[in-house]
Amino acid sequence: MKKLKYAFWLLIVVLAAVVVFQNKGFFIVERSFKLNLYFFKYASPELPTALYYFAVFLIGFLLCYFFSLSAKFRTRKTVRQLNEQLAAKDRRISELDSELAAAGKAQQAPAMPAGPKDAADPQSEPSAEPEK
Repeated sequence: MKKLKYAFWLLIVVLAAVVVFQNKGFFIVERSFKLNLYFFKYASPELPTALYYFAVFLIGFLLCYFFSLSAKFRTRKTVRQLNEQLAAKDRRISELDSELAAAGKAQQAPAMPAGPKDAADPQSEPSAEPEK
């Protein structure tokens, strides 16, 4: 896929070079850019047409870059928030795992210490064997 991408961009550059080479006369001609607003008039010095095309391309490129910056910052903020949520959930999972392990160990240990039964204890069950 990488090679296909390089081939595509190489093709675009070659086609642009062919267009410029075949229309060299148009791009070399020097022209003046005139801006005539009601309250403001401006005329640039004589410059090659190719320079104007390059300036317009550069301005468009910069505009697209600056307008995409806000989306880039929003995406970065969203990723950071999601990573924080993921870390918090991982911490909660590890807490629950440790609680579960502690509960499992407590369940395995006997509830009362093993020892002789007290005869006076009313809670103790009578033995099923008859006395001799």
